[in-house]
Amino acid sequence: MSHDHRIAVVHATAPTCWWSWGYESVFNRLKLVYGDQIETFVFYGAVYEDIEEYKKNYELDDAGMIAWAKEAKKIMGVPMHLNYHFDRMPKNLFPATLALMAANRQGHEKGHRFYRALLRRSIVEDQDVTQEAVTRDAVREAELDETKFKEDWANQASLKADYEAQGDKGPPVHVGFYNIGVTDWHGRTVYLEQQFHPSAVEGAIDYLAGGQLKKAKPTDILAYIKAQGPTPLIEIERVFDLPSKEAQAELERLEKQGKAKRSKLAEENFWSP
Repeated sequence: MSHDHRIAVVHATAPTCWWSWGYESVFNRLKLVYGDQIETFVFYGAVYEDIEEYKKNYELDDAGMIAWAKEAKKIMGVPMHLNYHFDRMPKNLFPATLALMAANRQGHEKGHRFYRALLRRSIVEDQDVTQEAVTRDAVREAELDETKFKEDWANQASLKADYEAQGDKGPPVHVGFYNIGVTDWHGRTVYLEQQFHPSAVEGAIDYLAGGQLKKAKPTDILAYIKAQGPTPLIEIERVFDLPSKEAQAELERLEKQGKAKRSKLAEENFWSP
């Protein structure tokens, strides 16, 4: 296995997983703070492929699912919908992950933008992202080449091969939707469970790197919301390491200048360019 011995951050995610929505500020801040001094390996999975099996394995009914969603929202501190009812949830979430495999063929940046669009629609806006119309909207939001996406999306066997090949890359660190692994590739690995504030992951990186990495201080909030699309206040606080009042004031300043606008999603303010 070839690599360049940089500190690596490893995580498993899915475009329909609420924990993945909680981790957005972590990975987006790491990119801005460390740049290419570190590697990130994010493997894409699916929350379930059979809803009945999922209900059975987790011993869930509607009340249990809603209670779990409320608990997750409290743990993560991010806005999300709580309207979970099994009779209206997708029977199989794997199609959304394969759509992401197709989007990733247009580069990491656009792939992540599509991933983000699916994730927000699923976890915040309560949309069924396995539906073709919703997928098309996310494709347009991510500014993907629609013709290429359709061609790639039609080749399901090839996309499944991409999905299965994900494990061929990255260090031998075992992670899931709940946690993050930070490793130096030489046997030292820090596992972080449900740590949704970037400072915890930065602490692990700095520890393994012996404090030798240069750290940038992100400041351009407008560029961030342009890159990410609708963004909640808590994410701005975490990504830019700002007190809530300062983050709110900066967003309102951009709004007054006509550079940002707010919308209401999951009963909370989100900010867009």
